Amino acid sequence: MNYLETLKNITKDNKRKKENLILLLVLLVILLISINYIFNSDESVQETTMENKVQEQEEKSENIEDKISQVLSQISGVSDVSVIINYSNNGNTSVVYDTKETLNENGNVTSVEKSVAYNEKSGEKTAIIQMYNTPSVEGVIVVAKGVESSDLKQRLATALGNLLGIASYKVQVFEK
Repeated sequence: MNYLETLKNITKDNKRKKENLILLLVLLVILLISINYIFNSDESVQETTMENKVQEQEEKSENIEDKISQVLSQISGVSDVSVIINYSNNGNTSVVYDTKETLNENGNVTSVEKSVAYNEKSGEKTAIIQMYNTPSVEGVIVVAKGVESSDLKQRLATALGNLLGIASYKVQVFEK
């Protein structure tokens, strides 16, 4: 039997016609839902990835004092270490801007309009973050048992200076 004849037979029968129409509508709804899900999941992955990066940076800066204390406690003769890090700022974020330029007849820019780019999800707007800058370290104080010698204090200050990217004179080591 030919496909064209089969289609003609299906359309002749009213009961079959209704069933086929309902089946077609159900398939279209499923297709629309799946397309919507695919495109929305891509956007949410991008948003989640950027939010995760920001959270990771914040957690790193918060937990670094504990990590440094644990590492310094492993040095021979050093124990019961406490570390305090002074930051000059809390870090900052760079957001993405939408830029709109107006040109005159000569092709020269007459005005530039910048506005923050937003993601809107469930009626809630959040700025799109381009980059998160970690806070810069201004100074460190270390208090520990077993750091009586000035040589050990200097070695700890140099190690922390190298680790944090600051001059060793910004690190103060005290005996507990």
